[in-house]
Amino acid sequence: MAPTRPDWHRIRAVGKDGRVNTGNDLYRTRMSLMEADRWAELLALAAHGSGDDDEAAVDERRAAAHAVALKAPPALAVAAAELHPDDDHGFSGPLWEVVAHRPWRELAAHLTHPRVRELVAQTRVLHGEDLRGVVESEIPLRLEPWESAHWDPEWDIPEYDVTGGRSGCHVWCFPCWLIDDLPGGVPLRAATVEQVEHPAVPVLNGLNDPHKPIKAYAVQGTAWEAAASVAADRETCRAAEVPFARAYPHLVHLATGTGPYAMPHDTGQAMGRLAVWRVLRMMAGEDPVPAFVERLRCVTWRRPAEYSNFLHLAMEDPARGITWAVTAEATD
Repeated sequence: MAPTRPDWHRIRAVGKDGRVNTGNDLYRTRMSLMEADRWAELLALAAHGSGDDDEAAVDERRAAAHAVALKAPPALAVAAAELHPDDDHGFSGPLWEVVAHRPWRELAAHLTHPRVRELVAQTRVLHGEDLRGVVESEIPLRLEPWESAHWDPEWDIPEYDVTGGRSGCHVWCFPCWLIDDLPGGVPLRAATVEQVEHPAVPVLNGLNDPHKPIKAYAVQGTAWEAAASVAADRETCRAAEVPFARAYPHLVHLATGTGPYAMPHDTGQAMGRLAVWRVLRMMAGEDPVPAFVERLRCVTWRRPAEYSNFLHLAMEDPARGITWAVTAEATD
């Protein structure tokens, strides 16, 4: 549903000097339209600016689009989500993630932009829907068992409110409190490994642009040897073997581009899943990703003083004798 251009003298305030006000007046207009459930007019406000829009007015229009995507009837909500199809850093969160809190059946008929359609579908998959055969995508449209094992949609996908707030945990932090959550952690013994070139390494390094907190390596050796060779302050670390599934949610959050305190706004969890799958495909080579993940041997480690926004993981493919090690740390 294409939004029609509004009558600006009806829904935008005009000052005593005859000039159209922006910023605060748009805020009041937005709030009054929201309270009255006048979603079509709010969509028009979001869609059609004017030549005198200042930065505050642009922000208010994005906030209006967010409210429509979240609360309006499906046709209007999807229209709001498609206003900025290539912008993944919307008000509070990307609009395609905001609208995707609804079941696919309510949205599908209204989604016309291919990119938004795929990202909404991927988000619904992360909510637990099986959309195989419904949408075309390079990534499977059902969660694999190792994806769903430790993925909690109610916790790992932000829940948005109409004012722009959001709740949930989308901070990457692995292993979180290793000594408490993973009893049996042991010291890392010194080891020497040979680094090798692998095309997955630069892709791993780019998972969290623009923050760039990641250092990735490919080595000949085991996961334990790789962990010992790349861990900072190795003597103080505790380490343990973990299934890849346990690290998966944190890799997705990392790949959204989230920094400390989720600033700037991340790109949405669907983008994270797409990025993780692309990396896994590169690591797996010609092998199917599910079979590759099943044979991975993973080791994680943690220093005593580490808190949020860190990730340490070594992933060994015993069939080829290669381990990929990833360390990521971000500070305020």
